[in-house]
Amino acid sequence: RGGRGDLSGTLQRLAEQGLFAAAPDMRGYGDSDGRRDSGGVEVMDIYNAITCVKESFGNRVDGRNLNIVGYSGGGGNVFSCVVRFPDLFRCAVSFFGVSDYGYWYEHTENPEVREQLEVDIGGNPQDVPDRYMARNSLLGVVNNPYTAFYLFWDEEESVCPPHFNREYYRRAQELGYTNVYPYESHPGDPRRWRHGYPEDVPDLIAAEEYFLPGILAGRYPPPEMVPRGKLVVLGYVMTRNFSIWLGDGGNAVVECRYLWTARERRFFFRRLSSDPEVRGQLWLSLEGMSLPVQVYRNDALVEELSEGEEYTYGRFQLDDRFRFVSAEGPEA
Repeated sequence: RGGRGDLSGTLQRLAEQGLFAAAPDMRGYGDSDGRRDSGGVEVMDIYNAITCVKESFGNRVDGRNLNIVGYSGGGGNVFSCVVRFPDLFRCAVSFFGVSDYGYWYEHTENPEVREQLEVDIGGNPQDVPDRYMARNSLLGVVNNPYTAFYLFWDEEESVCPPHFNREYYRRAQELGYTNVYPYESHPGDPRRWRHGYPEDVPDLIAAEEYFLPGILAGRYPPPEMVPRGKLVVLGYVMTRNFSIWLGDGGNAVVECRYLWTARERRFFFRRLSSDPEVRGQLWLSLEGMSLPVQVYRNDALVEELSEGEEYTYGRFQLDDRFRFVSAEGPEA
C-alpha cells in the first residue's frame, strides 16, 4: 500500500522463491493519480492490477493460482479483497490489518488516524454511517468460506487493534467456516508478529513458513462459489459469473441471496444501509443458459433476451428481486 520502496525487498525475496510478485501503487500512492478512500473503491486498483498483470505477463503467470498478502493498511485491503472478490484468491494473508474502519475511528488513540479517515471517507461514522458500513469487512465474513485466509498479529498490537482479527475469526467460526487461520503472538514467544514490514521485522519473514509452501505447491484449492448462497455486498462484489455495484462503490450495503443454475439465476436484494435513493448495477454471465432468457424484476417480466452472452441491469433499487429464466423453464 505504501511506496514501492517499502516492499521491494519482499518482492525480490518472493520472486527468488518462484513466485510472480507484484505490489501496485494504489490511487494516491507512489506515481498513481487519484485520491485514496480507505477501503472503498481504491481496492478495485488491486483487482485491476491483477487483470493487467495477467494480460501483460500471461506466459509467466498462472492466472488460476492467485494469492494476496498485505501489511497494516495493506492488510486492511486484504480483508476487503477477501469479502469483495470471494472467488479470486486461493490464499490471502493479512498482517495486522484493518477489518472495520468505523471501529478503528472510534477506538484509535491516534488523532491523526481519525483525521485521515475523515478526509478519505468524507466525515466521521456519525456523519456518513453508510460509508463506514461499506468499509466494514466484518459484515462480509459470510461471503468467503473458500479462500485460505491467514491472519497474523501481536497481542500488544496498538496501531491496528487485535479486535480486527479476533472478531473476523470469531464470526467465521460462528458460521462454521474452516478456512480462516489465526496466528496471534504473545510476550515471551520466540517470534512476534510486530507491526512493520518484513525487512524491518524479520519475524514476519518467518511467518511465511505457514502459508508460502502451500502456495508454491499449489495445495490451496481454487475458490468455487456454491450455487446457492448469501452475500453481503459492501459497495461492490466481483465474481467470475456476476458483479454487483452499489452507488459510487463506497456508500451502500445490501444483502444478496443468489441462485445460480443453468436454467435459472436469481438475485434477491435487501438494503442494509440507510439511503433508499442509492441505486445499483447488476451484471451477469448468461453462459450455459438456453435462449431465450426471460428477465423478471419484482415478479414482472422486464424483457426477453434472444441473444448475447451477458446482461447488465443498471439502476436497480436496493430491495429489488431479479429472476433470469431460460427457455427450459425455472428450477423445479
